[in-house]
Amino acid sequence: MANELLIDVGLTETRVALVEDDRLVHLDLERPERDSALGAIFLGRVRRIEKGLQAAYVDIGLSRDGFLGRDDLAGANGSGGDKPIEQCLHEGETVLVQVSRDPVGEKGVKLTCRITLPGRFLSLTPFDPAVRVTKRIGQDAERMRLAAVMQSLMALADQTPLEVTARLQREMSERLQHRAGDRRVARPVKREPERRQGEERRKAMGCIVNANADGVSKEELFADLERLRARWIAIEERRARAASGSDVPAELWREMGPVGRALRDFVGQKLDRIRVNAAAGFAEARAWLFEHAPDYVARLERFDDSAGLFELFEIEADIAAALGRRVELPSGGAIVFGETEALTAIDVDSGRASGRSGQAFEEQALQTNLQAAIEIARQLRLRGIGGIVVIDFLHMENAAYRAQTVNALRNALKSDPAPTKVLGMSALGLVEMTRKRIGEPLAARLFENCPTCDGDGRLPSLPAVLAELLRRAWREASSGGPGGTGGGKLEIACAPEVAALVDADLRARLERQIGAVVQVKPETGRRRESFAVSRLGH
Repeated sequence: MANELLIDVGLTETRVALVEDDRLVHLDLERPERDSALGAIFLGRVRRIEKGLQAAYVDIGLSRDGFLGRDDLAGANGSGGDKPIEQCLHEGETVLVQVSRDPVGEKGVKLTCRITLPGRFLSLTPFDPAVRVTKRIGQDAERMRLAAVMQSLMALADQTPLEVTARLQREMSERLQHRAGDRRVARPVKREPERRQGEERRKAMGCIVNANADGVSKEELFADLERLRARWIAIEERRARAASGSDVPAELWREMGPVGRALRDFVGQKLDRIRVNAAAGFAEARAWLFEHAPDYVARLERFDDSAGLFELFEIEADIAAALGRRVELPSGGAIVFGETEALTAIDVDSGRASGRSGQAFEEQALQTNLQAAIEIARQLRLRGIGGIVVIDFLHMENAAYRAQTVNALRNALKSDPAPTKVLGMSALGLVEMTRKRIGEPLAARLFENCPTCDGDGRLPSLPAVLAELLRRAWREASSGGPGGTGGGKLEIACAPEVAALVDADLRARLERQIGAVVQVKPETGRRRESFAVSRLGH
């Protein structure tokens, strides 16, 4: 197995694994109950403006309002720049937005007005005229060729007016004015400015060329561009209908399912084989390839082995490793992940190199750090970790070794589809980096917070629980009930493992201290730190 795309379609879950050089580098999964809105386009309504945050909360029809920051305004509504958000939007206004990040914890989806429509070779940017080429295409000459080709194609597209968009804008305006009872403004005198507005919107289109376009012909690029422009016309049609019918919020467009999305993102020159295990998934993949990449139909295979697609190619073991805190390295070292709300901390453990000193340690530390840099880049992508990441590499006195480590990390991250930025190594030997947070992390999709520790990852120790229980018993006995007389009988209901610590000797000492009879009642199913102390009748 070299470079393969494995698509495991189950009854309740679809999983997609990308394997490069016999190693799992990307994992995606989708379940109906965890439906992602990432990339979806909505016509939303501003619910409220937060001047302090310089953000707006937008109702897009989901359970929680989306968050739209001022920096993400430039786009459909022509706002942005240096103006405060309260001068760009007002409550009750409709706004065209796209989901740029799924919910994280208690936070709702993150929104942007910078609409991007993804295709196989490029992404259309309807409100940004720039033509950009990804730096993941290594050859400067190829990037220059693609930029020139797309500049010419975008200019050619501009020569064919999108009359549908302009016409829909005019019709929408006339319907709204007719509903308000002002027919005079809906005369041809208003149509000319609206036509110019539609042309300005058409000329503002640009694109971002992705890594799949490396070596692709002009004809294939143009076909992809035409599909995206047709998709944008359809979105504008739905937008006009929703606005004229007061059907806001409204979903205008949503990403493909996991099979089509995986084929669009990963079918390229480096992909040797595509394996699908289910008939429905195989038919979907075959239809997509016939339409978009007929040369790859011969590389599509139906996998019928009862052993399981992921089990046979040892993907399950890689997934299990990507969910653990510790990942072993070939050198004997390891990388250890620690995640918080603010950032992800990664520590590089020296392993067997810790017993060395001098130049021998420097050499071993360099090898461990280089291995760690490659594995960290892979794990960040697998785990779906985004935001701020701080890496504590093994300390090295040699400045050239430190620079080599940072460069290795940057090079390893070049294949990551998510935008990343790596800063240099600090005086403390820490490397700070950022990775764009896109979807939910893998752990959030596969795990739920522990009901005992509430996601904290820690349990109170038994001695600590016992000490608190004894203090509670003393306070209850000292209160003496309504008369404050003390004495009587106390019942302590607690977890069996806590009850086992209250032996006969400890209970006798407690009874002497509080002047009351103590009865301990173990309750199966009670959490360790949960207990109840109550006074029984005399």
